[in-house]
Amino acid sequence: MKSQSPPPLPQRPLRVLHLTGTLDRGGIESWLVNLLAHTPPAEARMDVFVVSPDPRPGELDPLVWGLGGRVFHAPPSGRLPAFLLALWRHLHEHGPYDVAHSHIHHFGGLALLVARLAGVRVRAATSHLDTRREDAAAGRGRRLYLRAMQGALAAGVTHRLAVSAEAAAALFGPRWRERGTRLVTLGVNLDAVRAARGERGAVRRELGLPPDEPVIGHVGQFRPQKNHLFLLDVFAAFLERHGPAHLLLVGDGGERPRIEDRVRALGLSGRVHLVGSRPDVPRLLHAMDVFAFPSTHEGLSLALLEAQAAGLAAVVSNRVPLDPRMRLERVTVLDLGAGEEAWADALARALGGGRTGPEAVDFDVARTSRELLAFYADAARGGGRSQR
Repeated sequence: MKSQSPPPLPQRPLRVLHLTGTLDRGGIESWLVNLLAHTPPAEARMDVFVVSPDPRPGELDPLVWGLGGRVFHAPPSGRLPAFLLALWRHLHEHGPYDVAHSHIHHFGGLALLVARLAGVRVRAATSHLDTRREDAAAGRGRRLYLRAMQGALAAGVTHRLAVSAEAAAALFGPRWRERGTRLVTLGVNLDAVRAARGERGAVRRELGLPPDEPVIGHVGQFRPQKNHLFLLDVFAAFLERHGPAHLLLVGDGGERPRIEDRVRALGLSGRVHLVGSRPDVPRLLHAMDVFAFPSTHEGLSLALLEAQAAGLAAVVSNRVPLDPRMRLERVTVLDLGAGEEAWADALARALGGGRTGPEAVDFDVARTSRELLAFYADAARGGGRSQR
């Protein structure tokens, strides 16, 4: 019997629906905007369906609309019947979609199962986080939820993707390779990082940072995962052991009141700079001298990739997956249990190594966007399906 040829692609742009959280400035969300900016409208049209327990307009919603995408907000994910009905209606009223692509970790399994029932042929799930420690420590109710989501994912997904081996194991289990999981590179806007190279002095003046004192930097949403409170303790130890410096925190979020309280309690108000969520992160990176990243879990941090592209040495926790294509000699990895003084000393040593010029790291979003579009086209033809 002759094998059947794959179905032809539709004579129109591919329709892709991304399932993601609120579109505030974060790694995944900023990458999604960059993806839209590098997607020719003749090749693909992309919508975003926001999945959140507390839905609201995000900072990046206008950018998505301006790039030709559309943003739709579902009812709260905690109101499960209303959420599932809204997703079902959306798929029928705004489709047909060729691809449904989930970026929302465990809960994405249920969303992809709905997409399967609605007739979406390609249903991809990307794991962006390594949550294995947190999942292993879950209570009984959380374990039941995880088991249910794993079952829904197995029934709904056609293509498994992950940003790192650690993230793959977290969502797809230890047999993720056998299931055909594909490791993908998201990428960052290297052109923007390179273009900001000469901005160091101007940015420091704007932020009131002295030109001759070291600046320790961090970029990330103000969530417990990013471990800002520990970083503040590290910074206090740095000042005591190594002299004057400043800490530049770029981002915002629900942890901000606790962070502000800790800054005041440690007497650091004149040296910690909370600049909020900013569209000009590449400029701010060039005002820094070293990058600190003590996250409790990550997938493959786009903020860390941008910091490397800006030539910064980094001190990161052993919970942050690294990629062999990174400049690993410029990264110091420490256990979170090593304590504030060990982290402070590691930052001092990293500062002593100076910074390099902008790096030609292998994570250019212009290239990785083309790779993802090629994946969508191949998947729409029936290629690359994962194993059940």
